[in-house]
Amino acid sequence: MSALESLHASSDFDFPLPPELITQQPLADRAASRLLHLERASGKFTDGSFRDFLSWLRDDDLLVFNDSRVIPARLFGRRSGVHALELSENNPAAKDFLQGRIECLLTRRVGEK
Repeated sequence: MSALESLHASSDFDFPLPPELITQQPLADRAASRLLHLERASGKFTDGSFRDFLSWLRDDDLLVFNDSRVIPARLFGRRSGVHALELSENNPAAKDFLQGRIECLLTRRVGEK
């Protein structure tokens, strides 16, 4: 099992989340975005906003900015088997293989449109 499959299969990330709590678009006032702050030493959680961010930083903290672009990367489909080579008539899984569901994960853009 790959690291990605392991992460996807992990029950740590599988929990019910009511649809009304899932943000569909950014807030008009981006600084009002909520943040959850954890103080490592005490284990204390603080529910705050992005405006509080600078007050949580220490002199020796390192900030890493991720400005990468996200592309639609997951495609689901069903394999029809029309152009696929048959595996073997002695293999009972051949029919299922040629008619199975597929999922593609795109990791990088190869070329421009």
